Amino acid sequence: MARPGVQKHLDIAELLRCPLCGANMHARQSSVACERGHDFAISAKGFLNLIPHQKPLKGYDETFFASRQRIMEHGYYREVHQAVAASLNELANTATVIDAGCGEGSYAKDAARALPHSTVLGLDIAKDAIRVAARGGGPVRWLVADLANIPLSDSTVDAILNVFTPANYDEFKRVLKPGGMLVKVIPAPRHMHELRELAGEQLSETDFVDHGVSEHLMRHMNVVSRTRVTQTSPVQPEDALDLVRMSPVAFSIEEHALDLDSLTHITVDAEIICAQFTFHRDCCAKSLVPGQEPGTRRSHNPKSR
Repeated sequence: MARPGVQKHLDIAELLRCPLCGANMHARQSSVACERGHDFAISAKGFLNLIPHQKPLKGYDETFFASRQRIMEHGYYREVHQAVAASLNELANTATVIDAGCGEGSYAKDAARALPHSTVLGLDIAKDAIRVAARGGGPVRWLVADLANIPLSDSTVDAILNVFTPANYDEFKRVLKPGGMLVKVIPAPRHMHELRELAGEQLSETDFVDHGVSEHLMRHMNVVSRTRVTQTSPVQPEDALDLVRMSPVAFSIEEHALDLDSLTHITVDAEIICAQFTFHRDCCAKSLVPGQEPGTRRSHNPKSR
């Protein structure tokens, strides 16, 4: 048997479809391949890259995701994590769950702990995100993948997590099983408002802008529940720079120009929306409203965490 970090990806080959031609995939010795010969090696670092020639994404580098990982570990998003995990309570413990746009992987890891006999996959278009997420091993399968072309076969997924990152509803609809659930997390008006205020005139927009994300979701899915979660935490001095580096809000500002000592508290304000598709997938293969969310320029970046 292959090493655990390789074997766990070989074990999900039957769930996958080739991102290049759409054919079914099968396991090889240390890779997965389709019947047409497209072959994808499993990294010794514990992830499967299904976009082998993906270029780095500006701003979404290893520093960004490592900062995010530390902030998650230090509890600033604790209540959001708890609410997302609670939304999975009704799933069978043998479910298949994907975290679509998983970033540093903390929500996928939560799902794996909550459902220890389930198959959990973390997908992100940024290779640096997956590289950070895969550190330390664990049961989650990590895939470098595009949410506009999810490398999973039709009707294979019980639940999709989509946390602070854009969605592609046509692809979500395709891979979800009938009755499958989407757990969508979007920023609410007070999210990171202290950071926006700290940046001040360096930002082109200091006010919260939601781009109509929740309205777009409701055009595609039936909303089952909506929960608002707000957590304001004191900022430890050693975390202030990480809070700046892990937020797309700060991509256009100069770190050295910020008075980080004045960042004494930070607010995480989010809405957790649980939803299901309620119409026949064949009738809606081409929806009147495009599946990609408004306000996005890439398949599922930039993240709005």
